[in-house]
Amino acid sequence: MVALLLLAGCLMRILFLSDSGIEHFDEGVYASNLWFYAEQGGEYPGRFYYAPPLFPFLIEWSMIFLGSGPLGVFLPSLLLGMLTVLLIWWVARDWFGPAAGLVALTLASLSDLHLLYSRVALTDVGLGFCLLLAVYLAWKSFISADWKWPLLAGLATGAGWSIKYNGWLPLVVSLSGLIPCLLLRRCQIQQPTGKLLRWLVIVVVSFLVWSPVLIGLQKSGGYSVVAANHSRYVVGFSGWFDSFWRQWENHRLLEGTTGFISLGVVCLILCLLSILRRIARSQPSNSDAPGSSNPGSTWNLILSGLLAAFPVLLAAVAGISPVLGLLASIGIVLQLFFPAGSFRIPLSTDQVQVPETELNRELAAWLLAAWFCGLLLATPLYYPYPRLTIPWTMAAWLGTAACAGWWEQRAGGSLFELLQSSNRADQTPIRMAPAVGIVMVAVLLVVSFKPWTLVAWQSRDDLEAVAQNILADLRSESDIRSEEAILYTYAEPALFYYLKAQGHPLTGPVADLEFLNSITAQNPAYLIVGPHAAADPNFQKQFAPVRDRFELVHSYDYSPSLLVRLNQASPGDASETQPVLLYRAR
Repeated sequence: MVALLLLAGCLMRILFLSDSGIEHFDEGVYASNLWFYAEQGGEYPGRFYYAPPLFPFLIEWSMIFLGSGPLGVFLPSLLLGMLTVLLIWWVARDWFGPAAGLVALTLASLSDLHLLYSRVALTDVGLGFCLLLAVYLAWKSFISADWKWPLLAGLATGAGWSIKYNGWLPLVVSLSGLIPCLLLRRCQIQQPTGKLLRWLVIVVVSFLVWSPVLIGLQKSGGYSVVAANHSRYVVGFSGWFDSFWRQWENHRLLEGTTGFISLGVVCLILCLLSILRRIARSQPSNSDAPGSSNPGSTWNLILSGLLAAFPVLLAAVAGISPVLGLLASIGIVLQLFFPAGSFRIPLSTDQVQVPETELNRELAAWLLAAWFCGLLLATPLYYPYPRLTIPWTMAAWLGTAACAGWWEQRAGGSLFELLQSSNRADQTPIRMAPAVGIVMVAVLLVVSFKPWTLVAWQSRDDLEAVAQNILADLRSESDIRSEEAILYTYAEPALFYYLKAQGHPLTGPVADLEFLNSITAQNPAYLIVGPHAAADPNFQKQFAPVRDRFELVHSYDYSPSLLVRLNQASPGDASETQPVLLYRAR
């Protein structure tokens, strides 16, 4: 089952990749390293504002080996996305049991949000992978005496920090999860100062791995320049609710068929676990008779099926992400305060001790609680870009997995062991049919009545077609040779990328119109502006005084994909087009 789900997730990420393309502003920045020589800085101008150098470096080398096609550009995101699916299965399984691993794997493999961003040249999937790996390795550091774990956790954190500027998140998560566990279990945890020392080792190693990024920023004004740029996108507590609501709507627009199928599978797993827990409670401890397993009356099974089907029905109305958030909250609370099935404050004394395995699971639940709650509060403090919710979504997957793990723990064995043992009773699988049938009918109804969509497979190659049309129109100009024309792009790195990828040598990005002072008759100059320039007051201020020095040659219709439209103040309709203008300077 794990292999099949992993294969499905990998295929979903790589199929129809030719319809994807560089379209997002940041994608154009990250994918354009290859077009700049060392004397030009070796990277897109101002790249340091958007991300550290590691991810653009990976794309650059991928393009060197595989070319500038979709596979070469998207390979780093694809690999990191696939590895995330595998890793989250392992982490959830190690923390909360096999059923939890299966739930996390299902949600990650078929997540519409993660599928989409695994097929783009953006940093967020890479950050999510490093965040998950670093938090898991930090957990291993706290429960093991081996010092290799803090070193590995520091390396993972430093790698994520070198992919995205908020890659330090594992440091906050690990400390925020460790402190309450140390305070509540101080009578049982040995060498609490040693665990804090291990966290400090993680911090030091992380900073050392990230330090080349910090050193490289000094030539551009230091990290304060980056922080000042990022502060423009902070909405603060005054804008928290609006940002939260917008992110909710973003997720609703991204939801598709695979997301509802994955939630349906999770509901089915929860249904089976509840039935098997009922069987375990009704079976005498000393009975090995095949017919002794009894899942309960038919009405109880129907009620179990209705309760298990409720999340997928609720998701059809409210959205998948709120339901996952609710299930995750329940799972975290159950793991922390109901570990044995009844309420218990996680506080140990000299008389109250818990097994080491339960203590380790409790620490994992505290780490997850810090991750989930912290990002639920912090993410809406920022402008509502959908990709920023990927780390929180991963925490929601793990929290939902924790819920399944709790039910499996109460049943007294793994889901697969219990299913195998229950099959010895000839009538037990048949008795399960009412509950399982209700869940499957609910899933089929939701999937059937919802539009069949998969946002990750929607076409994103409009800007590539625009670049092709621009070059074709230049070749049709009778008074110039197209290869002698100089093309300047203003605030459109994705167009710059495609013009260079399609072989036009004299193409460059500009942040002002000073090139008007160096025009020659031998090399006519053209200016290409698009939606970003139209929304930039600085460009309008520069363009107005020299408007008479530009002749509009062509206008091209560009239809942004949903990925780009969700970054705008208003997403708009898929049929709306935005102009890309080609001016000739004179």
